[in-house]
Amino acid sequence: MPHPALGLPPSDHDAGHPAVAARLRAAERLPALALDAALRVDPTLRERYDDLMLRRFLRDYERHVEQLARAVATGEARYVVVYGEDLVPSYRRRKVRMNDVVSLVRGLEEAAVATGPASEAEVVRVPMAAWIACLRRHRRLAGDHAGNRVVRFIWKGAGLGDDTVV
Repeated sequence: MPHPALGLPPSDHDAGHPAVAARLRAAERLPALALDAALRVDPTLRERYDDLMLRRFLRDYERHVEQLARAVATGEARYVVVYGEDLVPSYRRRKVRMNDVVSLVRGLEEAAVATGPASEAEVVRVPMAAWIACLRRHRRLAGDHAGNRVVRFIWKGAGLGDDTVV
């Protein structure tokens, strides 16, 4: 991985597949297609989020597409992995579960693969798999799942009152 402080050269933006990256950047309807695909991947997104939040997701897709295009152009998945790590706090602030972010990214993957020929599908799927793996590590944090009811029952003191000595 290039690091300017170490004197290493920057990433070569022609080392990967720059034609595929240019096609991704030029696809104006890709964010809308990605949101539609995400709603097909997880139909409950429409129930959990209002129209304002869905429009924010649509706005976010423009940046997602740019990061995906960088990763495809350079052949380095680190662009989407580091970007995925940076996304986690902002989506948590918006109270969006990481499972839902994974659904949104899967929608982008489906739309990006559908916009090009089948021979270029693997070029898009490799960085997307790294991005999804990054986001799945963050699903383990509290708030993204209901948790284990038995452990929660024991942890809260089994409903004992304040006057009970354990």
